[in-house]
Amino acid sequence: MPAPPPAPPPLARLALAATLVHLAFDSAGRLATATTPPYLLLPYMSELFRQMLDLLGVNAISAVTCAINGLIAAVFATALFEVSSRRLKVGLLLSGVWLLTAGSMFTLYLSAPWPVALGSLAFGVPRAAALAWLLDRLMGPGAAEAAAP
Repeated sequence: MPAPPPAPPPLARLALAATLVHLAFDSAGRLATATTPPYLLLPYMSELFRQMLDLLGVNAISAVTCAINGLIAAVFATALFEVSSRRLKVGLLLSGVWLLTAGSMFTLYLSAPWPVALGSLAFGVPRAAALAWLLDRLMGPGAAEAAAP
């Protein structure tokens, strides 16, 4: 009787790890305006958004956003658990989500200069690569990889 296929690790463990990666990139990105995530670029937001978000503070905004993004990354990685080339596909998916959501923020309600917008968008790509690498390592081999000699 064949062994049952391996199960992915608990979603909470993956989400926590992904949240910590997001927090690390938020902290590093805030060192320069051009690499700051768009949701933390308060000076380039309209007065209404800036006043609302100032009530929370930049650190709280970062923590909440990173937790949500960490959960999203964990869900995507879990959904792709049995897929070949999982690390690449998770990285591409997370890069695409970053570029779509961050690009939407710049288009809809941020008035940042182009170098800031492009730098912020570009800094999401290594973030996605780091997330994909870590999640892939934490998940271990899928059933297809475990069965391979």
